[in-house]
Amino acid sequence: IASNEAVSINKAINTQEVAVKEKHARNILILSECKGAHTFWAAVNRLPLSSNALLRDGHPNVIKDSMRNKADLTDMSRMWGHLSEGYGKLCSIYLKLLITKMEFHIKVSLPGL
Repeated sequence: IASNEAVSINKAINTQEVAVKEKHARNILILSECKGAHTFWAAVNRLPLSSNALLRDGHPNVIKDSMRNKADLTDMSRMWGHLSEGYGKLCSIYLKLLITKMEFHIKVSLPGL
């Protein structure tokens, strides 16, 4: 693993509940554009995902808090869907999936919302 990318990945994906620093996210994206996702997955596969509930399941408020941005996600999906080149269609479909998944979890685990 390239040392800069490994450091950024390990700092971005950890057990602390803090926002990822922009420089680490940018470094991961730039290096993955150049080298692919091999380094990312090599680092992630060493994390204790199955034994760490926060990394595995996320914070309990994530779905409820994320639903506040549903309209923004829908707008982004619509905008990306109009692009005919690159990853536009893929991003649009992924955003639709994300919204559907959030709605499902709200229905199943938080029926009062």
